[in-house]
Amino acid sequence: MSQPVSDAFPMGITAAEKDDLEKMIGEFRRQHPPASEASGRESVQDQLDRIHQKLADLTDMILRINRRMEPLAEVVRFSQQKTELLNRRLDAVIEALKEKGCRL
Repeated sequence: MSQPVSDAFPMGITAAEKDDLEKMIGEFRRQHPPASEASGRESVQDQLDRIHQKLADLTDMILRINRRMEPLAEVVRFSQQKTELLNRRLDAVIEALKEKGCRL
């Protein structure tokens, strides 16, 4: 015969805990009353308007950053071209020295 499994911790709550939970729930409901349908729609529209404005502001900010980054990208590109040109010249000098028999 199998014995019923006994839990070390009781799963129920006491009457005092239940009263405390009911008080907390009641207080929460008083602080956050349910919104009516009309005000809910208005608040959703207001939220959409705020989101739209924030997206417009972020777009402007990104475009401003992009305009500032373009000259930096040009400088980096020219620097890379200069580095490649100098590397080719150094390779040519090294090859010329090797052909003359100089030890590096």
